[in-house]
Amino acid sequence: MARSARWVVTAVAATVVFVVCLRVGRSVSFGWMPEAEADRWVVATAFATVVSTVTGAAGGWWAGREQPDPSSPPAERVVSQQVTASGRGRAVQVGGNQNTPFPSSADAGGVPGRVDQDAKVSDDASVTQVGGDQHTGPGDDERQQRP
Repeated sequence: MARSARWVVTAVAATVVFVVCLRVGRSVSFGWMPEAEADRWVVATAFATVVSTVTGAAGGWWAGREQPDPSSPPAERVVSQQVTASGRGRAVQVGGNQNTPFPSSADAGGVPGRVDQDAKVSDDASVTQVGGDQHTGPGDDERQQRP
């Protein structure tokens, strides 16, 4: 939603809340409310003002926020992976863009800003870790896809 539309929604919401609270504050009869008509209006107006101010403040926070441009890439992309291999197992961890061309500026994914990889191996197991804009060696894709 556009920023100007959010401000319009906030203003309309605060106005509606003020009118509803003014009517409710004026029509509801509590024992502590003043008896005089003018005094009842003052109390109802004060109540409506406070509640609509709170509504406007919350709406103002929402309306004033800057939303990121959907066409711009994220500030940082983080890849976090964990793998465990044992026996004669083999694992390949790839953080980033495996065997793909370098991303253009229009690509929202991009190369990760930070790659965290954690591998635990035992026996004759092997783990290959690739991070960022690096690529696996030839044939790694084929071996990884075999059952």
